[in-house]
Amino acid sequence: MEIWVDADACPTVIKEMLFRAAARTQTRVTLIANQFINTPRSKFIAFIQVPRGFDVADNEIVKRSKKGD
Repeated sequence: MEIWVDADACPTVIKEMLFRAAARTQTRVTLIANQFINTPRSKFIAFIQVPRGFDVADNEIVKRSKKGD
């Protein structure tokens, strides 16, 4: 299971909670945004930058996710 986050509008406090939960539960969390997002160094946390545009991050999540995510 992987957790996908459209990080463009995700509040910082929520991202921080997700980072802690990822480490605690060893669940992969991937943030997708059109601007750089600083993430902690962790094998459970990833960041993908996409171009600017309407629903680009959402479409990337749909493209990459699989059953169970």
